[in-house]
Amino acid sequence: ILLFLASILLVFSVLLRAVRWKYLLNLDTNIMNLFAAQLIGYFINNILPIRIGDIIKSYVIAKKTNNSTGYVIGSVFVERVLDTITLLCFSLFLIYHLGLTYFDTFNINFYNISAFFVLIICVYFFVKFYFKKFIPKTIIYFVNEMKKGIYQIKQTNITIVIISSILIWIIYLINVYLVQKIFDEFDLSFIQCLLLLFVSSFIQMIPSGFGALGIFQLGAESVLIQLEVSSYHNFLILLWLYSFINYTLLGAFYFIKESNFTFRKIYSDITKFY
Repeated sequence: ILLFLASILLVFSVLLRAVRWKYLLNLDTNIMNLFAAQLIGYFINNILPIRIGDIIKSYVIAKKTNNSTGYVIGSVFVERVLDTITLLCFSLFLIYHLGLTYFDTFNINFYNISAFFVLIICVYFFVKFYFKKFIPKTIIYFVNEMKKGIYQIKQTNITIVIISSILIWIIYLINVYLVQKIFDEFDLSFIQCLLLLFVSSFIQMIPSGFGALGIFQLGAESVLIQLEVSSYHNFLILLWLYSFINYTLLGAFYFIKESNFTFRKIYSDITKFY
């Protein structure tokens, strides 16, 4: 029953992502189309490396709304930024309860994270003002389309976007709590489940593909060892597998439903755009 409830909540979180994406895109788009595209993206990420699912789902919506793929990817980029900000807000909550030094165990240094973002900003300005003349026009056009997708976001939609972002991650937290309740030897608090969610999600920022297999387990295992939890392997397998199966099966359904959807056609259409 707990696993079934977690699966229902997981699908509902995808629906929330579709709602958030609709307001980010600022287009008159059917939410179910966005829901299907999200699941197709998860499906691609689960069967292929380097998380190209975001490009594929952007392509699907671009074709349905007569926009460029780059324009839609701009909204996807904002999605990723929102998830990162929400995750960092949760980390502040964890720091308040556990203390900053607690995270040293997981090799998460917040000063290094800040330095990383500063480096990204420096690279951006370097590319913009110096290296730009060496970049092919196709890539410049694609990046400009992404900027359009970002700039089209209306301020009036921000409230809905923020609320949906918080609800999405609350659902993930509840699901971690529900799955651990399946095992008699587990009795993690919500704070401990939040720590598990934060570390495993943080480490998944590494582009891995294949459903983040191995990367997810590495992050989650480090938390459980620190919490001195024994016999956690079955829990980790189930925590990863329930989302992998749900995303893959539902995504495969919508992938097959898109009868004119082939990788060769994607490449052909994108080269026409750019």
